Amino acid sequence: MENAPTSKPDLVTQALPCYIPNSLFFDFENEFVDKNASLSNMMPSVDVFQSAARQLGLNLEDEIVIYDDFGNFCASRAWFMLLAMGFTNVKTLDGGLPEWLNGKHPTQTVLANPSSTSNVELKPSANFGFVSADYINDKISMWVSSKNTTDLIQIIDARSSGRYTGFESEPRANMRSGHIPMSSNIHYTSVQDNGAFKSYHELGSIFENKKIDLSNEIVSSCGSGVTACIIAQAAFSLGANCVKVYDASWSEWGASQTLPIEVG
Repeated sequence: MENAPTSKPDLVTQALPCYIPNSLFFDFENEFVDKNASLSNMMPSVDVFQSAARQLGLNLEDEIVIYDDFGNFCASRAWFMLLAMGFTNVKTLDGGLPEWLNGKHPTQTVLANPSSTSNVELKPSANFGFVSADYINDKISMWVSSKNTTDLIQIIDARSSGRYTGFESEPRANMRSGHIPMSSNIHYTSVQDNGAFKSYHELGSIFENKKIDLSNEIVSSCGSGVTACIIAQAAFSLGANCVKVYDASWSEWGASQTLPIEVG
C-alpha cells in the first residue's frame, strides 16, 4: 500500500491478535476486490461486491462502523466502497483500534462469524463512486478545449507534497514523478491527528485554502486508491455531495507514457 505506516502503534502490536467484540472482517484485498485487475485492491463489479456483502450478512440500512489497527489508513477505503454501493449508515471509528485500546474498552482475540447471510440488493450511488483515468482525462480535455470554468474538474491528490510536485522519486519502479494536471494537493495526513479526523472547522479551512468548492464534483487520487478515500471522507464530512475516487490513481497514471502530467 502507498505510504503505509511503517508499523502499527506499539499498544496494538503488543495486543495482537485483538479485535473489538463482534467484529467482522471486510477483506478488500482478497474478497471485495477485482481479482482480474492488474493493479492491487481495485473495486470489484457490483455482482462480486454484492456476493461478498451477502456472505457477511450486510444490509443497506445496517449501521456499520469500520476501523483498522493503524488508526485510520484503510478504514476510509472500506467506508467509501460501502458508500459507493448504496449503504446508507456507514461510519469509521475515529482513531481506530489504537484509540479503542487507549480507552481500555473490551476486546477479543478472534473475529466474529456472520450471524446469517443476507439477500442485499445493492443500489450503487450516482454521486459517490470510483472513476477511471479516461473519466478524468476526458474532463481535463473538455475543460482545456472549452475554457468553461463552470466545468472545471476538482482533483485532490492525497500524496505527500514531494511526490505531488515530483521533487521526490516515486516508491514504485518505472513510475513518472509529478501529478495529474489541474489537481491540488492535500496530503492525507494533514486532515487527521493520530488516526482521528480534525475538527469540522480545521477541515473546512484546509479545503477552503485549496479553493475547493464543496458544491461541485470532487475527484480524489493518491498512490493506489487507498488514502484518496481519507480525503473523500473528509470532503463528505464537510457536506460535499458528489465525491469520486480515482481507483487506480498514480499506480496507473504515473506508469502511463501518454497520460499528461505536471511537475512543480
